Amino acid sequence: MIRVLVAYSPTRLGRDKNGRPRLEQHILSTVNDVAGALREAGYRVESAALGRDPRRFLAVARRFRPKVVFNLCEGVAGAADLEKNAAALFELVRLRYTGNGCLALAVCLEKAMTKRLLRTARVDTPEFLTVAPGEEAEGHPGLPAIVKPALSDGSLGITARSVVKTQAALHRRVQYVHRYFRQPALVERFVAGREFQVAMVGNQQPEVLAVAELSYRGLPRSLPRICSFSAKWDPASPYYRHTNPVLPAPISEALRHRLAATATRAWRVLGLRGYARIDFRVRRHRPFVVDVNPNCDISADAGLARAARHAGMTHAQLCDRTVRLALE
Repeated sequence: MIRVLVAYSPTRLGRDKNGRPRLEQHILSTVNDVAGALREAGYRVESAALGRDPRRFLAVARRFRPKVVFNLCEGVAGAADLEKNAAALFELVRLRYTGNGCLALAVCLEKAMTKRLLRTARVDTPEFLTVAPGEEAEGHPGLPAIVKPALSDGSLGITARSVVKTQAALHRRVQYVHRYFRQPALVERFVAGREFQVAMVGNQQPEVLAVAELSYRGLPRSLPRICSFSAKWDPASPYYRHTNPVLPAPISEALRHRLAATATRAWRVLGLRGYARIDFRVRRHRPFVVDVNPNCDISADAGLARAARHAGMTHAQLCDRTVRLALE
């Protein structure tokens, strides 16, 4: 029986009234989902948390001797910029692991680098500029624009105010990113079109599982149509209630083919493997890559699992496929 060690890095949210650490629950739920799916697929499974001091995790790995580490680390100890370091650790100790490699994780976290690589390969992505802390934006790539933290994921820092229509509003939003996130701001031309998510699995020959469209039906007209932070994490927000994936996307076969072909090119340019999600905005039938998520949520109710079900795979089969890709 093949042994799989599920690796994760919980985020501490403080302590409870008894002084015990209070951990973010979504990752724990994902660990349970994936571990259960792997057992259903016939694997022997254990899980282990990875913190800034990796010795406890490595002790579990030495004892359990896994054939594969199922990597669910979206950072280390709450630091998203250390996502790549978890993969680097597995490589250093020669553990096979699922999902994307250290280099792809590092590149995709740095949004400007991702966009430069895509543009060099003639994959369409909106025009952009970056503004380092302490600097001011000189000009813009076109208005309206959307301003994001350049080194974050999970839509961190993206709100209705991220879409700016004037140079003054752009300046204020750049200063907001610098002040609250202490990192460069990415200023990207806003593509006011339909939004799509392409879920993919594979290695050298990636497979498109499904194309979903994000519907903002019912969202107040005063709010820009964007997948904001509150759309993912705040159930009381109108964004949360009115940002809904439609699967499969109601589009022509020609557009579906164009999205799949562009996603496949992006996959290869960025050296992706295992699984990923590539997000698009489409203007006048022309797809623009707006984000690449090389470590997307693989829990049973997340978008990747929904796309897999659309392609005829159960969650157990998706997790099994992910392990087998790591063994190639």
